[in-house]
Amino acid sequence: MTIHIDTDHGPIPPYAVMLIISFIAGLGVQFLLNVKSGVKKSIAGYGTILAPPMAAFFAILVMQLYTGGKGVGVSSVGGALGMYMSAFTMALISRDRSCGRILIESCTVTLPLMYSIAKLGCLMAGCCHGMDYSGPLALEYSGRAGEICVFPVQIAESAAFLVIFVIALVMHAGRRHCTVPAVILMSAAAKGLLDFLRASHTGKIISLNQIFCITAAVICAGAVIYQRKKRLAESV
Repeated sequence: MTIHIDTDHGPIPPYAVMLIISFIAGLGVQFLLNVKSGVKKSIAGYGTILAPPMAAFFAILVMQLYTGGKGVGVSSVGGALGMYMSAFTMALISRDRSCGRILIESCTVTLPLMYSIAKLGCLMAGCCHGMDYSGPLALEYSGRAGEICVFPVQIAESAAFLVIFVIALVMHAGRRHCTVPAVILMSAAAKGLLDFLRASHTGKIISLNQIFCITAAVICAGAVIYQRKKRLAESV
């Protein structure tokens, strides 16, 4: 059984539509989480306005660095970096440490949702597709993406990050101290492993995306170890 997708779309590209929907959904949830957790509506609102341009800037910047200035498109890793930069900026403006922690956590919780929705845009556009594959649930593209049959990696990524978002929401509602590093570790593991199934990974031992994922995982693991040692020292 294969899934056929024709990439000869009309004047409105589905990738752009899904990207806009991902921002509306993600920033909407982020705003609600911030306000519910005690962040002033003005800070939460300005953060919502600042996030899209910063995410777009870093998404394009990382793509250009990755392709040596020859690529056209955006990088999800760069987009996530831009989202965090907007959260950090609003945290500095608020001058409130607890407010900053909430802004960073809300951003972390909603990023998997945004990525999950955006991947559906990739699925319909035929970009970021998987390696050659003709087994069950293979994607059969035609049109602008060419005549190819590939692994449905975009579907796998969308499903994986939707699950991560649900877990993140549960952890946030339970006020777990390890929510941020846990979500980043899960996201890094999912993206890093699924990157092996992309066509762009063919012929590579490790991709730039995987290097970013490993770096994020190491930093988060170090932060968790440090926090645990600090709590143990304070409890003695």
